[in-house]
Amino acid sequence: MTPFYLVIAAAGAGHRSGRDRPKQFETIAGHSLLTLTLSRFLGHPALAGVVVALAPCQSPPLDFPTDPRIQTCVGGATRAASVINACRALDAPGDACVLVHDAARPFVSHADIDALLAAFEPGRGVYLVAPVADTLRDHDGRTLDRDRIHRVLTPQGAARDALLAALAAPLSATDEVAYLQAAGVACDAVTSDGHNLKITHPGDWALADALARQPGF
Repeated sequence: MTPFYLVIAAAGAGHRSGRDRPKQFETIAGHSLLTLTLSRFLGHPALAGVVVALAPCQSPPLDFPTDPRIQTCVGGATRAASVINACRALDAPGDACVLVHDAARPFVSHADIDALLAAFEPGRGVYLVAPVADTLRDHDGRTLDRDRIHRVLTPQGAARDALLAALAAPLSATDEVAYLQAAGVACDAVTSDGHNLKITHPGDWALADALARQPGF
């Protein structure tokens, strides 16, 4: 199996979450969201190293795992800047597989990670997607063909040097794949087999807490 390195983007403020502090430090099922998310990766046998990007003057949560593979770095003013800082902090070869994951997605499965690693090629990017179940309409009321649309999730990954080069571009995008594609890097979509909920809005907290308390989480 391809060894991989992990970058967790955890420097954001999470203003939409309805909480008074960054959501990655809020508690779900007795643990911080950031620690729950990290725990999904630490048990994977192919994980070689982790860098968590935190906001300036921010410390890890009290329940942060103690693991020699984990280090932290200071994030930047944007997601791209935070991921660049984390990639630079990684003790990894330039062609190593680096997966970038949202701190607010604590339910990614090992099956999804395995599928991304199986699809990874050094000259290409990979990213996780999920089908759309709902009917979708644009603001003018036109129905969109959901068979031609998918939801874009994380992890998203590429070789370390490819990520560094792509993220340096003067774009304003919300995910790594947009930067990679703008840099001419072909990216392969991998369909998720799990829930992979992203905690974004106030109503997501109760659902996430219930899921995190399920046996076998």
